[in-house]
Amino acid sequence: MIVTITLNPCMDKTIYLDQLSIGSYNRVQNTRSDLSGKGINVSTALSHFRAKTHCMGLNFRGNAQMLERILDQRGLSHDFVLTDGQIRTNIKLFDKSFQVMTEINEAGPTVPSRAVDLLLDKIEGILDQAYLLVLSGSIPPGVPTDIYQRIIRMAHRKDVKTVLDAAGEPFLLGLSEKPYLIKPNLYEFGQAFQEEIKAGKEPLEIARGLVRNGIPYICISMGSDGALLIDKDHTYRAAPLSVEAKGLTGAGDSMVAGMCYAIRRRLSSEDMLRYAMAASAGSVRLEGTLLASWKDVEELLPQVEIQVL
Repeated sequence: MIVTITLNPCMDKTIYLDQLSIGSYNRVQNTRSDLSGKGINVSTALSHFRAKTHCMGLNFRGNAQMLERILDQRGLSHDFVLTDGQIRTNIKLFDKSFQVMTEINEAGPTVPSRAVDLLLDKIEGILDQAYLLVLSGSIPPGVPTDIYQRIIRMAHRKDVKTVLDAAGEPFLLGLSEKPYLIKPNLYEFGQAFQEEIKAGKEPLEIARGLVRNGIPYICISMGSDGALLIDKDHTYRAAPLSVEAKGLTGAGDSMVAGMCYAIRRRLSSEDMLRYAMAASAGSVRLEGTLLASWKDVEELLPQVEIQVL
């Protein structure tokens, strides 16, 4: 089973504009709202791929029933810790003329330590049933920045592989426990290693160093430039697929889901990247935070072009 952790779920409100004009009047073409959160998105995509998955994390009393109802509608197994507050709303402004997304994300409610402790107990209790544990997304106020580090350490004691897709200090602290796979985007990677990059090191050199130091797989997503996957033997680069972009939110989560699917099936590194790219492109061509179907992946897999660097 692939278990996903979402500490800061949200409602994504995607607003479509012909062209975003800063400081001026903008006419909205259409909008849509989707329950989201990076771990929830990964589980949703995995369920489309017929993979067994289970969602865990934090839920907030103000609109908790909405999250539970939607996850039930998606057929997702879930077990969230309930605490005070309201699930946040994230605004996504999609400029159709340039096919770019401007994101305005709320921080989320403050979480008490007792809710964090209860969630850690729940996670420890399910690790015996887990093959992969996916830790992804931002953390709300009150949650300690070493939360991912602590969970990865816990998973290692049970020989459970971990996937980390985060940013900032939670990402850097998590790296110290050497997760099985990390998937930053190029901006997140640059932020995490800005001092090394300023000192003249190339991102690829830094990534290869991390692999040599014990992180088996690093995938760096690069948007319109494709993606890199580095393992102990090779560096692979995937070219971007040519699809019409309708919704960029969730593309990285679909990429993680594609790699998790390949890892669970014990496929090669090259196939991990191939499934990642097909799943990501399948989501990009869907509106809002809709995620790729298995039919999308099957259609796009043959179009993925991979080069060994």
